[in-house]
Amino acid sequence: MGGARTYHLKRRYGITAEDANAMLEAQGGLCAICRAAPAVHVDHDHVTGAVRALLCFNCNGGLGQFKDDPAVLRAAADYVQFHILSQRVVALAAAAGLGPVRPIRLGEPPVGSQRRPGTHSTSTRTTGRSSGSRRREQAGEADG
Repeated sequence: MGGARTYHLKRRYGITAEDANAMLEAQGGLCAICRAAPAVHVDHDHVTGAVRALLCFNCNGGLGQFKDDPAVLRAAADYVQFHILSQRVVALAAAAGLGPVRPIRLGEPPVGSQRRPGTHSTSTRTTGRSSGSRRREQAGEADG
């Protein structure tokens, strides 16, 4: 009658082995996300417990690492896409003979800039006075 597998599926996910087999057949035996690897894990909503689909080991683990948060998953996808495109631009520039082009890195200052990541440019110096107050003082105007 299914044994340990049936017991596990019913106890943990509320489905039978027949339900899981039907899902596997409907998915063509492949992961519902990547559609490349065998679907061997039952994916479920950790809040409601509702079964969603069958996933491969990597996709199931990835969802868990990103805590099923769609915003974080989208941010990760955007991050990967940005760097793929950045690498393509560098390769195209090199192929066109434009010389060495360094890849774009988010958060870095432009080439030649004296700014460092994480610093904010202000006009206040270590004296605590802004450049405007220094100019007024040099022009003989009082801060008043």
